[in-house]
Amino acid sequence: MANDTNEIIIYGSNWCGYTVRALRQLDELGVTYRYVDVDANPEDEKRIADWNNGRSIRPTFDIGGDIFVNPSPATVQSELQKRGLL
Repeated sequence: MANDTNEIIIYGSNWCGYTVRALRQLDELGVTYRYVDVDANPEDEKRIADWNNGRSIRPTFDIGGDIFVNPSPATVQSELQKRGLL
């Protein structure tokens, strides 16, 4: 279930280059987030597939209840700025 705060949750996999890039970006920006490794929990994998029309796309961001599927670094930074999280 999507969150309704400004919490940042990243659903991804440790082997996924896009997930690694996204986590590195957030670390460099000094942003607090929660990382969910979807390979460790089938329920989380199903959740992101439900959000992505049956496709398990990594990373999928949940930022304050809004879902972003494999967003570009520019989109992530813009969204965080818009929400006052930077």
